Amino acid sequence: MKNRVSLIINSILAVAIIILFVLQFSGRKNSIDEKVIDIPVTDKKEQVYRAAIPNISDSAGLKIGYVNSDTVTANYLFSKQLNADLMAKQSSAENQLRKVSKKLQEDAQKFQQAAPIMGREELERTQAELMKRQEDLQLMEYELSQKLQDKGYKANYDYIMTTDKYLQKIGKDLGYDYIFGYRTGDLVMYANPDFDITKYVIELLNNEYQADEMAN
Repeated sequence: MKNRVSLIINSILAVAIIILFVLQFSGRKNSIDEKVIDIPVTDKKEQVYRAAIPNISDSAGLKIGYVNSDTVTANYLFSKQLNADLMAKQSSAENQLRKVSKKLQEDAQKFQQAAPIMGREELERTQAELMKRQEDLQLMEYELSQKLQDKGYKANYDYIMTTDKYLQKIGKDLGYDYIFGYRTGDLVMYANPDFDITKYVIELLNNEYQADEMAN
């Protein structure tokens, strides 16, 4: 169960990052030269971030940037919180299973010790009870695994929807036409570091997330 659930948890945010970091902001051609820009949080606090963003465009005049998806996953507070919550739920489920399994093993050992002196009826009844408890334990493991998987899917959905909201705002505020997700070994074999805006996006994502947390 642990390996299966861990795989689910580890794949959730990685997949979500790839989905999210291909954004288009058509018609938005703001010029953002190397200067300090103000990015306010709508209807919340005053300005939350200032950063110097290089103005890099392609030959068609599009403003393009990319982020390292793995770095975002490792440093984005919302991602870290979701992962921590899922790991806590997994740990709780494993402890619950471990407790039930331990009690079953102890009772099975007691039965083995007492079996020689048991009557036939008691022996068969106890064997049936232990077998039923073993089946219940397997069912319990399956149900807990399914619940964790469902929670993982929900966390993935919440992650996509919430982060997309942040990214739509961030991309427009920064004046980008496209922000791509990049990771080592992905389809993109090389990415010019001059286009790397990972650290800016991480700070802005964290600012948006913290502002929402403070408002709730």
